Amino acid sequence: MVLAAPLGRGIAAFTCQLRNKPTAVINTAAADDPVLRAQAALALVTAGIDVGTILGALTGIRRGPLAQEPSRA
Repeated sequence: MVLAAPLGRGIAAFTCQLRNKPTAVINTAAADDPVLRAQAALALVTAGIDVGTILGALTGIRRGPLAQEPSRA
């Protein structure tokens, strides 16, 4: 599982094992910073996350947040 969250400028990503599966949080600042993106990718590869998942996650943070569902007022 790969998530994104604002982690500040000093952290590219952090990884851990949840229920024996590699899990990572990518810094949303990596969307604008190629150095953070490269560092995040390296951290995720080192954690054992497959390349397709990594590329999808990095592409996702560069596109921005998902569109909000319209409110049902």
